[in-house]
Amino acid sequence: MLKYFLLRLPNTLYCVQQIKVRKFGLITRLHPHKGYHVAMAWERSYLNIQTYIPLKNNFLGNLLSCQVYGQFKTVITNSSTVKKEFTENSYAHAVLERNPVYTVTLAPKGFVETEEISDDEFQNMTRKDWNSESAESVFVGFKKMILFSKKQHSVNGETFEGIFKTLTQKCSQLNDNDLIGILACLRQWPSPAEPYSENYVELWKEVDKQCVLRMEKWDRNKLLFVADHWYLLNLGKISDFMWHCTVRLSRRPEKLTSSQLVQCMFYINIRRKFPPHISVYDFEYSLQNCLDQLTLDDLGILAMGFFKSKKPIRSQTLLTELIRRIINSVDTIHEITLAALLKVIRYSLEPTHADVLFVLMDKLVPNINRVSQLCCTHIALLGTHINQYHEGTMNEIVQRFVNEIESSRLKDLERLAFALSLYNYEHKMEPSIYKLIAKELCRSERAQEIEQHPKCLSCCLHYLSLQKIYLNEEISKVLDKSFIHTVYGKNNNKVGREILSLDIGVGLECPEYNGNRLEPKLRNYLAKIYTDRVWKYEDLTRKKLNATDQLLFEVISVAISVLGGRRKVHLGHLIPHRERADIVYGICADGSAVDIPPSFCNLEIGTCKRAPDVPNTKWYCIVVAGWNSYIRILNKPVGTMSSKLRQLQLLGYKPVIVPWFEWRELSVEEQERYLAKKIWEEFKEEVSCTVR
Repeated sequence: MLKYFLLRLPNTLYCVQQIKVRKFGLITRLHPHKGYHVAMAWERSYLNIQTYIPLKNNFLGNLLSCQVYGQFKTVITNSSTVKKEFTENSYAHAVLERNPVYTVTLAPKGFVETEEISDDEFQNMTRKDWNSESAESVFVGFKKMILFSKKQHSVNGETFEGIFKTLTQKCSQLNDNDLIGILACLRQWPSPAEPYSENYVELWKEVDKQCVLRMEKWDRNKLLFVADHWYLLNLGKISDFMWHCTVRLSRRPEKLTSSQLVQCMFYINIRRKFPPHISVYDFEYSLQNCLDQLTLDDLGILAMGFFKSKKPIRSQTLLTELIRRIINSVDTIHEITLAALLKVIRYSLEPTHADVLFVLMDKLVPNINRVSQLCCTHIALLGTHINQYHEGTMNEIVQRFVNEIESSRLKDLERLAFALSLYNYEHKMEPSIYKLIAKELCRSERAQEIEQHPKCLSCCLHYLSLQKIYLNEEISKVLDKSFIHTVYGKNNNKVGREILSLDIGVGLECPEYNGNRLEPKLRNYLAKIYTDRVWKYEDLTRKKLNATDQLLFEVISVAISVLGGRRKVHLGHLIPHRERADIVYGICADGSAVDIPPSFCNLEIGTCKRAPDVPNTKWYCIVVAGWNSYIRILNKPVGTMSSKLRQLQLLGYKPVIVPWFEWRELSVEEQERYLAKKIWEEFKEEVSCTVR
């Protein structure tokens, strides 16, 4: 009867409007009238969860302030955004709970067993002097007080001060089961206290210390069992025991069972740090040996551990197997698992995986409308690490975001803008996806979200600027000194490239802009940080060159030969926020190369170097385009390259592009003819260059 009433409850409340919001593949009806928390049935269910349903209305609150088992969730109806029903971590832990293999290593969720006490007994216990009692008696009293007051008192109140203090002092005298029992008791409060609140911090730190001291005597299963208690207390990130536990388990991964490997990686994911001095290769090798014993959800948990600890998967066998498993189960894989796997695949990809990645993208296209926007975002980002574009996925994802743009998270819009600008995506509809994203950034309803994630605003504005979309008012806001200090701190090293790019961009492409600009000192400092250390030709001759610098060295050497000497060529950063240096030369009306003016060569890093004012001379810029300047296979320039070429023209140069895929096919003799031909063609056959 209660379940039926809950299902019918929304129909009894006054509804102004119904908004359908997609979150993690679940359709939630959000009623925006103020003041009610409405329980709605899931249209699709993955877990049978227990939900506590509070309502502000007194009558309904008294009627429904109970715990209901079933396929329900709580929707806050006066909020502009909907909170995730499941975070990655909670979903991953639920995966472990559903698998009976983990029964002995997961903390039970039931209440602590102890006898109930009356109100008078509780009051007597709060006034009792516990110092004379044994450690076991103090713990028994602690359990009774917890059971009685778990919904009525705060941990950091005076009520528990005496017993907390005494229990903290006597922790070392407790046996292992009672020590772990303290952690189980602390979990009984519906909302755990702040980690460093009074009473609470002293107790959990002492328990943490005792766990570290005793862990040498515990086997692997017990280590995982205790670690799970710390996770459920939301103390996994700061617990010393949790850290030492992951270190010890990771030392000999070949000794761990498949389930122990997965659970260990789950706690590494919680810590967001892989144990130092531990061989990731050994860990990957152990995983390879038990892949056939792991479910796709298990692999998703492993992926979370690698990604959150910033450890790419180096084993090509393991990475290929992850992609293959997704392909085989693409229609049924849970979206949180899919998102976790896609993140680590993107983080670990090498160009050698391009073919199998394209197959995966083909398989993902029909599922884009099945999964959440968050998962769609990770699908859009999948090929960005190796500049691989897949038209089918991008078209479907863009259409999905166009339809649901107002319910999209700011973080998802920012990541989508990155992928779109990287691929130079052309949206032929009007308004385009770029304009829709720009409109969202200006909506007043986004103000709170922008305040929570201000860096997303500056990054999103940067990606839009690559497509020549400038929001002057918002750009002025992010270039304000107070905004920069608030978001990035006062350490100039932490100010992002996007800030420098926006500042230079409005200076070059927005003549009507009159908003905030960076101070010259900060602009010059950032330019030195974000430009490659090759600032002049001599820098290429004094250091060991990587592949990109070697390509630049070869091109400028040939350019010097073609144009007639070092004085005819200048290597430098013409646009401060562009990482790579370019090669400048000028051709006068009679077809000969001119000397580069010394004043031009001496311009400071951080200034936009406009073409020198030399009569009857046209100025050119040889842009050496490396592999990351082009979309793979299509050989189309990425967004940053297109933007750079556009801005070079505004500075008075005609770009002469030397693509890496053309240059690498040439012999030394062919390179000189190739570059001379390009120079000749760019001058429209009116220039005759001396080839030496």
